[in-house]
Amino acid sequence: MLARQSLVAPLRLASRRTSIAAFSSSVRALSEGMPSGKGQDSFNKREKAQEEAYVRDAEKEKLKALKKSIEASKAHLDKLHEDAKNLEASINGGGKQQ
Repeated sequence: MLARQSLVAPLRLASRRTSIAAFSSSVRALSEGMPSGKGQDSFNKREKAQEEAYVRDAEKEKLKALKKSIEASKAHLDKLHEDAKNLEASINGGGKQQ
């Protein structure tokens, strides 16, 4: 009977150690509040979407500024054409009158 008790006691201690070890290295204890890593993935997706929206808005503003600059250049070019026509008309008209 003494031999039987000496075999059962170490088995009980071994089973207690494995349950403690399994608990101390569990995934939930290491995840620090993030359930199965899904929170990090959704955060990354949201951050990427916000960055893309920011870049898209910045590109829209640049495009607006370029269009405004083109319109101003067109207006200036039209004025130069008009001035050239007037100058040409005054030169040609003045030469005929002499």
